[in-house]
Amino acid sequence: MENINWETVNGKLVTNLKFKSQTELVEFLLKVAHFADEMNHHPDCKIHKAFQLEISLFTHDKNEITDLDYQLAGKIDSIITK
Repeated sequence: MENINWETVNGKLVTNLKFKSQTELVEFLLKVAHFADEMNHHPDCKIHKAFQLEISLFTHDKNEITDLDYQLAGKIDSIITK
């Protein structure tokens, strides 16, 4: 997997990742889910072409990107540095 690059797209914090296999993608997504559950802050995730994952962070009740989104992005970033 490549490094994570976050961009602001349509008012959301977004990254697109490519994996070597579906298994690698799902293992990564499970780690993201654990962080999201711990924080009670859940990203929108889309799987494309079996090996690509788009993650969008946005605080719906505030209708904007908040510190919580940046905190979750940092936790997601930490997955690849382990």
